[in-house]
Amino acid sequence: MRARNVFVEMADADVMLHVQRGSEPAFAEVYRRHYRRLLDFFYSMSRDAQLAEDLCHETFLRVWQLRFRYAVTGSFVAYLFTVARNIWFEHRRVARREWRWRAVLPIEAEALDAPAHAPAPPDELVHRLEIEGRVSAALDAMPEEQRMAFVLRTIESLPLEDIAKVMGCPVNTVRSRRLLAITRLREALRGLFVL
Repeated sequence: MRARNVFVEMADADVMLHVQRGSEPAFAEVYRRHYRRLLDFFYSMSRDAQLAEDLCHETFLRVWQLRFRYAVTGSFVAYLFTVARNIWFEHRRVARREWRWRAVLPIEAEALDAPAHAPAPPDELVHRLEIEGRVSAALDAMPEEQRMAFVLRTIESLPLEDIAKVMGCPVNTVRSRRLLAITRLREALRGLFVL
């Protein structure tokens, strides 16, 4: 018989207080709750699945290593994404210093296919791949602060106040960076849709 996970019904901040005391089951619960969001964040920033996974694991490792410093001062998600943002910028600094430019991995066609019982028509698949390529190129061309504001708000659905804490800027700056990102994406997708 499996032991009941007492952390499932607790708020993130309460679970982190148990993590702070060294509880590995509590940490496993934090990981379970937030792994996918962090993975999506890093993939959206890097367009590299392996790098996204590595940075996601590095973020959780850092949360574990710094657990004694955690203080309940706001949203745990804002705290987690602040750590993730710092990991991202550390990675970028190291990459620049070593002159290692990573190639952007295209999204695999399988990820865009409909279920096997109803395959997408080839022209629809090509159109979807073209849209994905343009969106990826537009995201890659954005300044990192615009891309991060867009990803955190639009993809991760974080509240503007949490994003402001993560990025260390006022809420209005987050709004303007996200709007600039949306403008760039609209420009990149111009002409792809017939209305």
